[in-house]
Amino acid sequence: MLPPPIVLMGDSRLVSNICPDSLGPGTFSLGHHGTTQIFHTALLSVLRQKQKLPRTILLHVDLDEYLRPSYPEDIQYLKYYYGQNPLVTAYTNEWTWLAPLKFSFALYRHNSNVASLAKNYVSSKPDAPLNQGYEPETPSPQDSARTLYALEKLNAEPPYLNRAHLRYLSEFIAICKQEQIELICFTATYYQRPRHLAATSALVDSVLRAESILYINYAQQPIAELSNNLRYWHDATHLNARGIPLHSQDLARRVAEVRARKPLL
Repeated sequence: MLPPPIVLMGDSRLVSNICPDSLGPGTFSLGHHGTTQIFHTALLSVLRQKQKLPRTILLHVDLDEYLRPSYPEDIQYLKYYYGQNPLVTAYTNEWTWLAPLKFSFALYRHNSNVASLAKNYVSSKPDAPLNQGYEPETPSPQDSARTLYALEKLNAEPPYLNRAHLRYLSEFIAICKQEQIELICFTATYYQRPRHLAATSALVDSVLRAESILYINYAQQPIAELSNNLRYWHDATHLNARGIPLHSQDLARRVAEVRARKPLL
């Protein structure tokens, strides 16, 4: 089976905010909840090793990651490939010095994976819904309070920039260049722009500009209809099913524009 023409990669803000169908037939989301750039770079390395690389990748860059210490524990979600994939092995060894000892037990790489394997089996059955890796949030009465609470937490983040975390983004870019993959990065919109965004946007943008990577940054160019409009939001960074079509369609338009090398509107 050939890989999809466009693959979306990123965290829950990709999974919950973007409908793959908006970007054309066959587009698939490999987004994973609760993961950071460490995981996405290692996963891309696995895809390369398995010869399953797509022609185009749309990568969600979560600017909030660059406010916090790196979270190398993410690599445990790919522990099946420890000792098989060099980058997964290297990242795992950096995370814990106990890795070589733990993985000396053959069953360790399968530990705690029973639930995930069962879910994957059900999701791959012929009668399973073809959601292309897309999981919309149904609007609920709690959305407004949740959104305002999440915004307060975002604005309380300390003024800290994790420049070392850029390493994982740079390594992702390097693989794409080596394999001649078209890479487009984007940052999803927010309910309201948190205080830290100017600094983190500048940090990430400097790397992407230096590498000549196309970047659609909704943190700096938000969608007016979605900004400060509670009816569209599940929380301050995740849209509900009302807001997803607006964001997805706008992203598809902007992707088409940057691919054609037209200026963004």
